[in-house]
Amino acid sequence: MFKKVFLFYLSYLVALTYSQTLLMLWFLTNGVSYLQMLFYFLVLYVSVLVTFFLLRNINFSSKFALVFGVTTSALGVLVANFMTQPAHIFITAILFGFNIVFFWTIYNSLHFKYSQSNENGYKSGAYFLFMPIFSAVLAPLAGFVATKLGYHFLFLSGIVLYILPFYFAFHMPKFDFKFNFINSARNMENKLLIAFQGYNEMLSYNIVPIFTLFFINTPGKLGNFFGYLAILSAVTAFLNSKISDKFKNRKLFFYLFISLHSLSYIPLALVNSLAGWRIFAGISNFTFGLANPFNLALAVDHAKGETVDTMLGREIYLNSGRVVMILVALTVFFFSHSLKVALLLSVLASLLYPVVAYFKKVYLK
Repeated sequence: MFKKVFLFYLSYLVALTYSQTLLMLWFLTNGVSYLQMLFYFLVLYVSVLVTFFLLRNINFSSKFALVFGVTTSALGVLVANFMTQPAHIFITAILFGFNIVFFWTIYNSLHFKYSQSNENGYKSGAYFLFMPIFSAVLAPLAGFVATKLGYHFLFLSGIVLYILPFYFAFHMPKFDFKFNFINSARNMENKLLIAFQGYNEMLSYNIVPIFTLFFINTPGKLGNFFGYLAILSAVTAFLNSKISDKFKNRKLFFYLFISLHSLSYIPLALVNSLAGWRIFAGISNFTFGLANPFNLALAVDHAKGETVDTMLGREIYLNSGRVVMILVALTVFFFSHSLKVALLLSVLASLLYPVVAYFKKVYLK
């Protein structure tokens, strides 16, 4: 059953990666400012938390959730494709928020529900392996398509790719669940650390692409740059998590990789050239690939309740950490009027993640 579930995930990754890789550049082309992009992500992640809270204790079917999650992802791309003014990005943000609530919470539950408990690192490695593999191919392809055929062709052809995961969603294992917001938030282990993971993910997934636009602003070159980043992290996630499961020494890999990843953000806030950005963004992406499987395994290794409740609690604190990161950046920008200063002070906070983990004795007891 795991193979069937994973095939569904892979089909979704293809559609997601191809259609959404160049969204920030598309926004910039349509007059969206860098500051508005930060507010876009703020709306996205706040909408996730609000939706979780409003839907608490309502019964849902896992099939409905996955179908709706895939649909809202495609609709977000469709709205972006037809945007006529910067404010339309916030509609896309809310649709992508629904996608996080319904798709990622339930898919993550399925992924680990059908995994063996002694393979959490291995399965989380497989979880993160194919995104960079697909990005290495699909990001340059998206850049080529946007350059030769235009953004509208890119987005509309990307929406066609959603047909396959939409079909597979109807054939996934079915179970009923509730978004037990209060209980999941209260019972989640390592709450602060999961929030730090969301903080750091915001830097890697969203802030790095925004700041890349300072140096690269054509679709072909941007697609190639994201493909280059993807290659650096493609194999590391799988190999290192597999080693962790084999040697049963999760603590060594956990502390080594999350420390390297937190440190890797600092040079990004200091470079002023494309060459420097290529080097240090590559290093940061490489360490991100090393750390990511262990971040996810942290939640699964310490899970006490049902898988859905664990993944719901994880999403609550991940998105809380993302919101905090944006608020820190916006607050610093308000006083400094400099996005570079906002980035520098924001990345310094990420250094607290391994420190807090050490004092909480994660994997050390």
